[in-house]
Amino acid sequence: MTKKARYFSVRAAAMSCAALFPITAQAATLAAVPEGQRGAMESLNQAISPEQAIHQRIELYGALRFSVDYADSDVSKSEADTSSLLSDGDVSVSSNTSMIGFRGMIPINDRYRAIWQYEQQVDLDDTDAGDVWTTRDSFLGLDSPYGVFLIGRVNTPFKNMGVAYLGYFNTTVGDSHAILGAASNSTGRLDLLGSNALTWRYSSGRLSMQAQFAADQAGSIRQVDDNDRASYSAWVRWRPGPLDLNAAWIKYAEYGGIDEVEAYRASAKYSVGGVTVGALYENIDTDGATLVGLDRPAYGVQLEYNILPRWTTVAQWNHAEESDIGNDEADQYSAALFHSINRQLLVYVAYTMTRNDGNAAYRGVDYAHGDHLGTLPGRNPQAISVGAQLKF
Repeated sequence: MTKKARYFSVRAAAMSCAALFPITAQAATLAAVPEGQRGAMESLNQAISPEQAIHQRIELYGALRFSVDYADSDVSKSEADTSSLLSDGDVSVSSNTSMIGFRGMIPINDRYRAIWQYEQQVDLDDTDAGDVWTTRDSFLGLDSPYGVFLIGRVNTPFKNMGVAYLGYFNTTVGDSHAILGAASNSTGRLDLLGSNALTWRYSSGRLSMQAQFAADQAGSIRQVDDNDRASYSAWVRWRPGPLDLNAAWIKYAEYGGIDEVEAYRASAKYSVGGVTVGALYENIDTDGATLVGLDRPAYGVQLEYNILPRWTTVAQWNHAEESDIGNDEADQYSAALFHSINRQLLVYVAYTMTRNDGNAAYRGVDYAHGDHLGTLPGRNPQAISVGAQLKF
Protein backbone atom coordinates (compact mmCIF):
# COMPACT_ATOMS: atom_id res chain seq x y z
CA MET A 1 0.00 0.00 0.00
CA THR A 2 1.35 3.41 -0.95
CA LYS A 3 1.75 6.25 1.58
CA LYS A 4 -1.12 8.09 -0.09
CA ALA A 5 -3.41 5.04 0.11
CA ARG A 6 -2.47 4.45 3.77
CA TYR A 7 -3.23 8.12 4.53
CA PHE A 8 -6.72 7.98 3.07
CA SER A 9 -7.42 4.59 4.70
CA VAL A 10 -6.48 5.90 8.16
CA ARG A 11 -8.37 9.18 7.58
CA ALA A 12 -11.53 7.30 6.53
CA ALA A 13 -11.37 5.14 9.66
CA ALA A 14 -10.88 8.17 11.88
CA MET A 15 -13.78 10.00 10.30
CA SER A 16 -16.02 6.94 10.75
CA CYS A 17 -15.16 6.86 14.44
CA ALA A 18 -15.78 10.59 14.74
CA ALA A 19 -19.22 10.19 13.22
CA LEU A 20 -20.07 7.73 16.00
CA PHE A 21 -18.82 9.60 19.08
CA PRO A 22 -22.02 11.62 19.74
CA ILE A 23 -24.07 8.44 20.24
CA THR A 24 -21.77 6.79 22.79
CA ALA A 25 -23.94 7.69 25.79
CA GLN A 26 -27.09 6.80 23.90
CA ALA A 27 -25.69 3.38 22.95
CA ALA A 28 -24.80 2.65 26.57
CA THR A 29 -28.34 3.47 27.64
CA LEU A 30 -29.94 1.39 24.90
CA ALA A 31 -27.73 -1.59 25.76
CA ALA A 32 -29.64 -1.95 29.03
CA VAL A 33 -33.03 -1.93 27.28
CA PRO A 34 -34.60 -5.21 26.09
CA GLU A 35 -34.24 -5.59 22.32
CA GLY A 36 -37.97 -5.49 21.60
CA GLN A 37 -38.41 -2.19 23.45
CA ARG A 38 -35.50 -0.25 22.00
CA GLY A 39 -37.62 1.39 19.31
CA ALA A 40 -39.59 3.36 21.92
CA MET A 41 -36.37 4.40 23.70
CA GLU A 42 -34.76 5.44 20.40
CA SER A 43 -37.75 7.64 19.52
CA LEU A 44 -37.56 9.32 22.93
CA ASN A 45 -33.78 9.92 22.66
CA GLN A 46 -34.21 11.40 19.18
CA ALA A 47 -36.87 13.79 20.52
CA ILE A 48 -34.63 15.21 23.26
CA SER A 49 -31.26 14.95 21.45
CA PRO A 50 -31.96 14.84 17.69
CA GLU A 51 -28.30 15.39 16.81
CA GLN A 52 -27.52 11.90 18.16
CA ALA A 53 -29.49 10.35 15.30
CA ILE A 54 -27.49 12.07 12.55
CA HIS A 55 -25.12 9.53 10.97
CA GLN A 56 -25.48 10.05 7.19
CA ARG A 57 -24.83 12.89 4.78
CA ILE A 58 -28.56 13.13 4.07
CA GLU A 59 -31.48 11.11 5.38
CA LEU A 60 -35.29 11.15 5.26
CA TYR A 61 -36.94 10.14 8.54
CA GLY A 62 -40.21 10.49 10.39
CA ALA A 63 -42.91 8.99 12.57
CA LEU A 64 -46.61 8.34 12.00
CA ARG A 65 -48.64 8.38 15.21
CA PHE A 66 -52.38 7.74 15.14
CA SER A 67 -54.99 6.90 17.75
CA VAL A 68 -58.73 6.42 18.04
CA ASP A 69 -59.97 8.07 21.24
CA TYR A 70 -63.15 8.39 23.20
CA ALA A 71 -63.00 11.72 25.05
CA ASP A 72 -65.38 13.42 27.49
CA SER A 73 -64.90 16.88 29.04
CA ASP A 74 -67.51 16.17 31.75
CA VAL A 75 -69.80 18.83 30.29
CA SER A 76 -73.32 18.95 28.86
CA LYS A 77 -74.03 19.14 25.13
CA SER A 78 -74.92 22.83 25.34
CA GLU A 79 -71.68 23.56 27.21
CA ALA A 80 -69.68 21.54 24.67
CA ASP A 81 -71.06 23.69 21.85
CA THR A 82 -69.36 26.79 23.33
CA SER A 83 -65.77 25.65 22.59
CA SER A 84 -64.00 23.36 20.12
CA LEU A 85 -61.91 21.95 23.01
CA LEU A 86 -65.01 20.70 24.87
CA SER A 87 -66.73 17.37 24.25
CA ASP A 88 -69.79 15.78 25.81
CA GLY A 89 -68.47 12.36 24.75
CA ASP A 90 -67.18 11.76 21.23
CA VAL A 91 -65.08 9.31 19.22
CA SER A 92 -62.06 11.08 17.73
CA VAL A 93 -59.32 10.15 15.22
CA SER A 94 -56.10 11.89 16.24
CA SER A 95 -52.70 12.40 14.57
CA ASN A 96 -50.30 12.74 17.50
CA THR A 97 -47.23 14.78 16.62
CA SER A 98 -46.72 12.84 13.42
CA MET A 99 -43.73 14.34 11.66
CA ILE A 100 -41.36 14.12 8.72
CA GLY A 101 -37.89 15.54 8.35
CA PHE A 102 -34.54 15.65 6.61
CA ARG A 103 -31.21 15.59 8.42
CA GLY A 104 -27.58 15.10 7.58
CA MET A 105 -23.94 15.82 8.32
CA ILE A 106 -20.81 16.95 6.51
CA PRO A 107 -17.45 15.84 7.99
CA ILE A 108 -15.00 18.70 8.46
CA ASN A 109 -12.08 16.66 9.80
CA ASP A 110 -11.57 13.73 12.15
CA ARG A 111 -12.91 15.70 15.18
CA TYR A 112 -15.54 18.05 13.78
CA ARG A 113 -18.58 17.77 11.56
CA ALA A 114 -21.36 20.12 10.47
CA ILE A 115 -24.88 18.81 11.19
CA TRP A 116 -28.32 20.01 10.10
CA GLN A 117 -31.98 19.15 10.42
CA TYR A 118 -35.33 20.35 9.00
CA GLU A 119 -38.33 18.84 10.82
CA GLN A 120 -42.04 19.38 10.24
CA GLN A 121 -45.10 18.28 12.16
CA VAL A 122 -47.89 16.96 9.92
CA ASP A 123 -51.49 16.42 10.97
CA LEU A 124 -52.49 13.45 8.86
CA ASP A 125 -56.04 13.22 10.13
CA ASP A 126 -57.07 16.61 8.69
CA THR A 127 -55.71 19.75 7.03
CA ASP A 128 -53.86 22.35 9.12
CA ALA A 129 -52.77 25.74 7.81
CA GLY A 130 -49.99 25.72 10.42
CA ASP A 131 -48.18 22.80 8.77
CA VAL A 132 -45.14 24.65 7.40
CA TRP A 133 -41.47 23.68 7.52
CA THR A 134 -39.45 24.22 10.72
CA THR A 135 -42.42 23.84 13.07
CA ARG A 136 -40.28 21.40 15.09
CA ASP A 137 -36.56 21.07 15.92
CA SER A 138 -34.71 22.58 12.94
CA PHE A 139 -31.11 23.74 13.09
CA LEU A 140 -27.61 24.09 11.73
CA GLY A 141 -24.92 22.88 14.10
CA LEU A 142 -21.35 21.92 14.86
CA ASP A 143 -20.53 18.57 16.47
CA SER A 144 -17.19 18.85 18.29
CA PRO A 145 -15.17 17.34 21.17
CA TYR A 146 -16.43 20.27 23.26
CA GLY A 147 -20.09 19.51 22.70
CA VAL A 148 -22.75 20.14 20.10
CA PHE A 149 -23.55 23.75 19.17
CA LEU A 150 -26.91 24.40 17.48
CA ILE A 151 -28.52 27.51 16.04
CA GLY A 152 -32.19 27.52 15.03
CA ARG A 153 -35.52 26.53 16.57
CA VAL A 154 -34.87 23.84 19.17
CA ASN A 155 -36.64 22.43 22.24
CA THR A 156 -35.74 24.18 25.49
CA PRO A 157 -33.73 22.00 27.91
CA PHE A 158 -36.58 22.43 30.41
CA LYS A 159 -39.00 20.89 27.91
CA ASN A 160 -36.57 18.09 27.05
CA MET A 161 -36.31 17.07 30.68
CA GLY A 162 -40.11 16.83 30.89
CA VAL A 163 -40.22 14.68 27.75
CA ALA A 164 -37.48 12.40 29.13
CA TYR A 165 -39.45 11.93 32.36
CA LEU A 166 -42.83 11.12 30.81
CA GLY A 167 -41.31 8.32 28.68
CA TYR A 168 -43.90 6.00 27.16
CA PHE A 169 -46.73 8.48 27.82
CA ASN A 170 -45.22 10.87 25.25
CA THR A 171 -47.81 11.77 22.52
CA THR A 172 -50.57 9.66 24.16
CA VAL A 173 -53.71 10.85 25.96
CA GLY A 174 -51.77 10.30 29.20
CA ASP A 175 -49.17 12.98 28.41
CA SER A 176 -48.03 14.32 31.81
CA HIS A 177 -48.04 17.92 30.55
CA ALA A 178 -51.76 18.15 31.17
CA ILE A 179 -50.47 19.05 34.68
CA LEU A 180 -46.71 19.61 34.44
CA GLY A 181 -45.83 23.09 33.18
CA ALA A 182 -49.53 23.94 32.77
CA ALA A 183 -51.82 26.54 34.34
CA SER A 184 -54.96 25.83 36.35
CA ASN A 185 -56.95 28.26 34.20
CA SER A 186 -55.47 27.02 30.89
CA THR A 187 -53.76 30.33 30.07
CA GLY A 188 -50.17 29.10 29.81
CA ARG A 189 -47.76 26.25 29.18
CA LEU A 190 -44.02 26.36 29.82
CA ASP A 191 -42.71 23.43 27.76
CA LEU A 192 -41.99 25.10 24.43
CA LEU A 193 -39.53 25.21 21.56
CA GLY A 194 -36.77 27.81 21.90
CA SER A 195 -37.15 30.34 19.07
CA ASN A 196 -34.10 32.18 17.67
CA ALA A 197 -32.08 29.85 19.88
CA LEU A 198 -28.41 29.20 20.59
CA THR A 199 -28.08 25.74 22.17
CA TRP A 200 -25.14 23.80 23.63
CA ARG A 201 -25.22 20.11 24.53
CA TYR A 202 -22.46 18.01 26.05
CA SER A 203 -22.15 14.38 27.17
CA SER A 204 -19.33 12.67 29.02
CA GLY A 205 -19.89 9.15 30.28
CA ARG A 206 -23.06 9.13 32.35
CA LEU A 207 -23.24 12.93 32.68
CA SER A 208 -24.98 15.14 30.12
CA MET A 209 -25.80 18.84 30.02
CA GLN A 210 -27.87 21.20 27.89
CA ALA A 211 -28.01 25.00 27.93
CA GLN A 212 -29.92 27.43 25.74
CA PHE A 213 -30.40 31.13 25.11
CA ALA A 214 -33.49 31.90 22.98
CA ALA A 215 -33.04 35.49 21.82
CA ASP A 216 -36.74 36.22 21.21
CA GLN A 217 -39.40 33.71 22.23
CA ALA A 218 -42.23 35.80 20.79
CA GLY A 219 -40.83 35.46 17.27
CA SER A 220 -39.14 38.09 15.12
CA ILE A 221 -39.41 37.26 11.43
CA ARG A 222 -37.46 39.81 9.34
CA GLN A 223 -36.76 42.04 12.35
CA VAL A 224 -34.12 42.30 15.07
CA ASP A 225 -34.70 39.92 18.00
CA ASP A 226 -36.04 41.64 21.10
CA ASN A 227 -34.04 40.26 24.05
CA ASP A 228 -36.67 41.58 26.46
CA ARG A 229 -38.64 38.52 25.31
CA ALA A 230 -35.74 36.06 25.64
CA SER A 231 -35.68 32.77 27.54
CA TYR A 232 -32.82 31.00 29.33
CA SER A 233 -32.81 27.30 30.15
CA ALA A 234 -30.51 24.49 31.34
CA TRP A 235 -30.73 20.76 32.11
CA VAL A 236 -28.26 18.46 33.88
CA ARG A 237 -28.70 14.67 33.75
CA TRP A 238 -26.67 12.02 35.61
CA ARG A 239 -27.25 8.29 35.11
CA PRO A 240 -25.13 6.30 37.55
CA GLY A 241 -26.04 2.62 37.19
CA PRO A 242 -29.78 2.06 37.72
CA LEU A 243 -30.42 5.71 38.68
CA ASP A 244 -31.51 8.52 36.35
CA LEU A 245 -31.24 11.93 38.09
CA ASN A 246 -32.32 15.18 36.45
CA ALA A 247 -32.59 18.90 37.23
CA ALA A 248 -33.78 21.63 34.86
CA TRP A 249 -34.45 25.38 34.98
CA ILE A 250 -36.04 27.96 32.72
CA LYS A 251 -36.63 31.70 32.83
CA TYR A 252 -38.86 33.65 30.45
CA ALA A 253 -38.02 37.35 30.57
CA GLU A 254 -41.49 38.12 29.26
CA TYR A 255 -43.69 35.05 28.89
CA GLY A 256 -46.39 35.58 26.27
CA GLY A 257 -45.53 39.28 26.20
CA ILE A 258 -46.92 39.60 29.73
CA ASP A 259 -44.85 38.76 32.83
CA GLU A 260 -41.56 37.19 33.88
CA VAL A 261 -41.82 33.47 34.63
CA GLU A 262 -39.17 31.26 36.26
CA ALA A 263 -39.43 27.53 36.96
CA TYR A 264 -37.37 24.52 37.93
CA ARG A 265 -38.02 20.80 38.09
CA ALA A 266 -36.14 17.77 39.37
CA SER A 267 -36.75 14.08 38.85
CA ALA A 268 -35.35 10.68 39.76
CA LYS A 269 -35.92 7.22 38.32
CA TYR A 270 -34.66 3.89 39.58
CA SER A 271 -34.69 0.68 37.55
CA VAL A 272 -34.34 -2.85 38.88
CA GLY A 273 -35.21 -5.94 36.89
CA GLY A 274 -38.21 -5.07 34.76
CA VAL A 275 -39.47 -2.31 37.08
CA THR A 276 -38.76 1.43 36.90
CA VAL A 277 -40.04 3.82 39.57
CA GLY A 278 -39.92 7.58 38.99
CA ALA A 279 -40.82 10.81 40.77
CA LEU A 280 -40.80 14.47 39.74
CA TYR A 281 -41.19 17.84 41.45
CA GLU A 282 -41.55 21.27 39.82
CA ASN A 283 -42.13 24.81 41.00
CA ILE A 284 -43.22 27.80 38.93
CA ASP A 285 -42.96 31.47 39.99
CA THR A 286 -44.59 34.34 38.08
CA ASP A 287 -44.60 38.13 38.41
CA GLY A 288 -47.94 39.88 38.37
CA ALA A 289 -51.50 38.59 38.54
CA THR A 290 -52.13 37.73 34.89
CA LEU A 291 -50.39 34.34 34.97
CA VAL A 292 -51.33 33.48 38.54
CA GLY A 293 -52.70 30.08 37.46
CA LEU A 294 -49.13 29.04 36.60
CA ASP A 295 -47.72 30.07 39.99
CA ARG A 296 -47.77 26.79 41.95
CA PRO A 297 -45.74 23.67 42.72
CA ALA A 298 -46.58 20.27 41.22
CA TYR A 299 -45.29 16.73 41.65
CA GLY A 300 -45.93 13.18 40.52
CA VAL A 301 -44.90 9.54 40.54
CA GLN A 302 -44.64 6.99 37.75
CA LEU A 303 -44.36 3.19 37.63
CA GLU A 304 -43.21 1.19 34.61
CA TYR A 305 -43.25 -2.62 34.51
CA ASN A 306 -42.12 -4.93 31.72
CA ILE A 307 -44.66 -7.69 32.26
CA LEU A 308 -43.54 -9.82 29.28
CA PRO A 309 -40.99 -9.50 26.47
CA ARG A 310 -42.17 -6.57 24.30
CA TRP A 311 -45.06 -5.79 26.70
CA THR A 312 -44.85 -2.83 29.11
CA THR A 313 -47.47 -1.35 31.42
CA VAL A 314 -47.11 2.19 32.79
CA ALA A 315 -49.09 4.13 35.41
CA GLN A 316 -48.74 7.65 36.78
CA TRP A 317 -50.20 10.20 39.16
CA ASN A 318 -49.51 13.93 38.88
CA HIS A 319 -50.72 16.59 41.29
CA ALA A 320 -50.84 20.40 40.99
CA GLU A 321 -50.98 22.35 44.24
CA GLU A 322 -53.20 25.36 44.84
CA SER A 323 -52.20 28.71 43.31
CA ASP A 324 -53.25 32.16 44.54
CA ILE A 325 -56.50 31.68 42.62
CA GLY A 326 -57.52 29.32 45.42
CA ASN A 327 -59.33 25.98 45.31
CA ASP A 328 -57.58 25.06 42.05
CA GLU A 329 -55.67 21.89 42.89
CA ALA A 330 -55.85 18.98 40.43
CA ASP A 331 -54.84 15.34 40.01
CA GLN A 332 -54.10 13.40 36.84
CA TYR A 333 -54.36 9.60 36.81
CA SER A 334 -53.15 7.65 33.78
CA ALA A 335 -52.48 4.01 32.87
CA ALA A 336 -51.42 2.37 29.63
CA LEU A 337 -50.32 -0.92 28.10
CA PHE A 338 -47.74 -0.87 25.28
CA HIS A 339 -46.67 -3.63 22.89
CA SER A 340 -43.52 -3.26 20.78
CA ILE A 341 -44.16 -5.35 17.68
CA ASN A 342 -40.63 -4.52 16.54
CA ARG A 343 -38.19 -1.59 16.77
CA GLN A 344 -40.29 0.47 14.36
CA LEU A 345 -43.89 -0.30 15.35
CA LEU A 346 -45.48 0.30 18.77
CA VAL A 347 -49.17 -0.19 19.65
CA TYR A 348 -50.95 0.69 22.88
CA VAL A 349 -54.15 1.28 24.83
CA ALA A 350 -54.25 4.16 27.34
CA TYR A 351 -56.66 5.79 29.79
CA THR A 352 -56.40 9.13 31.60
CA MET A 353 -58.53 11.27 33.92
CA THR A 354 -57.96 14.73 35.40
CA ARG A 355 -59.85 15.60 38.60
CA ASN A 356 -60.15 19.35 39.13
CA ASP A 357 -61.05 21.28 42.26
CA GLY A 358 -63.77 23.94 41.99
CA ASN A 359 -61.66 26.68 40.34
CA ALA A 360 -59.28 24.45 38.37
CA ALA A 361 -59.67 23.69 34.67
CA TYR A 362 -56.59 21.55 33.91
CA ARG A 363 -57.14 19.74 30.63
CA GLY A 364 -57.78 16.04 30.29
CA VAL A 365 -55.52 15.69 27.24
CA ASP A 366 -52.89 18.23 26.18
CA TYR A 367 -49.47 18.89 24.69
CA ALA A 368 -48.10 16.31 22.19
CA HIS A 369 -51.35 14.40 21.70
CA GLY A 370 -53.01 15.79 18.60
CA ASP A 371 -56.60 16.22 19.79
CA HIS A 372 -56.64 18.21 23.04
CA LEU A 373 -59.44 17.84 25.57
CA GLY A 374 -60.42 20.91 27.55
CA THR A 375 -62.88 21.24 30.39
CA LEU A 376 -64.64 23.76 32.64
CA PRO A 377 -63.66 24.66 36.23
CA GLY A 378 -64.42 21.88 38.68
CA ARG A 379 -65.03 19.21 36.03
CA ASN A 380 -63.25 15.88 35.54
CA PRO A 381 -62.33 15.20 31.87
CA GLN A 382 -61.28 11.71 30.80
CA ALA A 383 -60.24 9.81 27.68
CA ILE A 384 -59.49 6.26 26.54
CA SER A 385 -57.35 5.65 23.49
CA VAL A 386 -56.09 2.88 21.18
CA GLY A 387 -53.07 3.96 19.17
CA ALA A 388 -50.00 3.07 17.13
CA GLN A 389 -46.63 4.61 16.26
CA LEU A 390 -44.61 3.72 13.17
CA LYS A 391 -41.17 5.31 12.81
CA PHE A 392 -38.98 5.25 9.71
